[in-house]
Amino acid sequence: MSLFQFPRINFKGTIQLNPGTANNDDYGNFAVLPSSWGPFAGQPLALIDSKLVRARTYGMSDDAFMAWVQKAQTFDVMGQPGQTRQIIPAEWNYYGGMDMTMGTTQVIGVQTGPGEIYTQANSDVPLTNLLGANLVFENGHITDVNSEGSPPATQFFLDGVSLAKDGTTFISGPASKGACQWLNFYRNVNLTADGGAGGYVYHVIRKDKSSKFGIPGFEDPKIVGAILRYYLFRFQATVRGNDKIEALYKQGKTNPGNLEIVGTIAPLYQDEHILTTPTGRLMVCNQTPIATPAGSQNNGNNGLIALAPAVLQVNQNIVSADFAGTFPDNYQPGPPPSNSKYDFGSVSLVVYNGSTSVSVGEVNYAKTGAGDQKGWIFDFDITANAEAQQVLGSPGAKFRLVNSSLGVVLDETDYYFVSNQQGIYAEQHGTGSEFLNQGTHEPATFSVFQFGKELSAEACPPVTVWQYRSIPLQAPGNAEPISNNHKPGQSIVIDTSQPGNFLLTFSINDVANPGPANYPPQSYNTFMMPPFITNAPGISLRILPNDEDFSQYYENPDAEECELKGNDLLTFDVVYDKVLRVYYLLYPVMIPIVRLNSEDDVRDHADGIIKTTEQSLWMNIHYMPRTRDMSSSRTRLLRAWCRKFIPPKQ
Repeated sequence: MSLFQFPRINFKGTIQLNPGTANNDDYGNFAVLPSSWGPFAGQPLALIDSKLVRARTYGMSDDAFMAWVQKAQTFDVMGQPGQTRQIIPAEWNYYGGMDMTMGTTQVIGVQTGPGEIYTQANSDVPLTNLLGANLVFENGHITDVNSEGSPPATQFFLDGVSLAKDGTTFISGPASKGACQWLNFYRNVNLTADGGAGGYVYHVIRKDKSSKFGIPGFEDPKIVGAILRYYLFRFQATVRGNDKIEALYKQGKTNPGNLEIVGTIAPLYQDEHILTTPTGRLMVCNQTPIATPAGSQNNGNNGLIALAPAVLQVNQNIVSADFAGTFPDNYQPGPPPSNSKYDFGSVSLVVYNGSTSVSVGEVNYAKTGAGDQKGWIFDFDITANAEAQQVLGSPGAKFRLVNSSLGVVLDETDYYFVSNQQGIYAEQHGTGSEFLNQGTHEPATFSVFQFGKELSAEACPPVTVWQYRSIPLQAPGNAEPISNNHKPGQSIVIDTSQPGNFLLTFSINDVANPGPANYPPQSYNTFMMPPFITNAPGISLRILPNDEDFSQYYENPDAEECELKGNDLLTFDVVYDKVLRVYYLLYPVMIPIVRLNSEDDVRDHADGIIKTTEQSLWMNIHYMPRTRDMSSSRTRLLRAWCRKFIPPKQ
């Protein structure tokens, strides 16, 4: 039953994310170098070639480049002759270390069953002892699968999660990797850019990997752990404005972003195999029917926005819906600031079949505090609603959200695609059927749900797997079918002959879903914009470059990796140019630890580099690089150089 089982523990608070931003290329599709740049004039402002994992320095020396990226520069606006814009090339957090830090985040509501929500301690309900418990992410860190426009797969790594109160620890253990999904730029009707966005993240915490696991109500041996689902929103950088950011950079300081977080901890059962998202019935909207308030500023097209997806499940006569990311906020600056829900009129959940439609219940989304206390999971009891039961019992019955004046604002999809491989890596010239995901290699597969039931391979109509080349951001590729008769559970095979970043999505063609209307948009430029990028299923894939043969640099090229050692040709200049330069230029957070442009510094840290590039650490904050974009051939080259300075084991 995924997220919708009881008991549920709901929390709210704040979190600080500290990504490095020099690799983002947020301006690459509209800002270009002016004519004064000679041979580089007209090139996009994009500091990384993510296909080859190379820094773009536009002919500058390393020192000149690093000084240039930290100051506002004048760029031409693409396609608008005579228009210019002042931009800091490294964006707003050049010194970011990809880490995250929890602010005060506490349990504010617990739920033991439908309608049984507690916000105050009750001696008869042991679960209420968790009210006020502090949730902490220990050694949390983030990185995009593709830095050059990554949605929907910013990865969230949690080395540890703890939930504790007054000396009692309820949970202490690591979590699976989560990947941001349903990235919604319509999350706020009065904030723009990233401030108006939100993202949904889902992890699991297993009992057998935890040092402490003692939540009342989770004792059943069929419960093998916990689901940790949260939503991040209302992003605001600590410092804003070019002058203030430049002053910060002069001190070598970070400029992390602050966000709100709201979420739920629920039981994970042993028979659950989808571990990255709630399963059930998916409601989406690909239009923008909702008008935002006059005078507000948001990411909507002409002020019109759509709701983000919701997932429902039906358990006997209880209909449960996850609305954590669905309804937009309306930020009002303070003091004190307020970020309550935007009230656009009454909304009801209805079940329908053909022309017959019956209300299941009103969704009181505008009561922000009450929604937070229930983790934005709404339970509707239809025991006394015979009409709703009758319609729901009909084959093909579906759910939708209906607004009192706008009509349908979310509608159930015929098919819901889910995958445990939302953000994955392959190696150029690799097998194309095994991908790095949770620190180990595995096939990429998907499951399909219809009307809340998972379809077997035999029952599921043929699926088309589509692939977009998603870089360079200025000229991505069109949708291409790579498999026309795919089935749930069948491994997806990828052509790995070329490195780069790709996005996979899926469609079904049957009598109710004829193509080409059911196909994804032809252009990735359309797909990556809301609401498509919010609603469409996707797997983000990074194929890391192995485009050079480095065998000339090894004493014995056929040696096992753990024994591979560089010869006299493998100088520091080679390893810096081939491997380290991109990390030195774009991620200066490493400079106080090891100057990657210094042969002496890197040699002195050779043993540490060997240890922190071990594959076994891939899920851990100590793994380097945290961007996880160093290919196997370049990792081997770096480690082989380091072994030249490490005495052999006796």
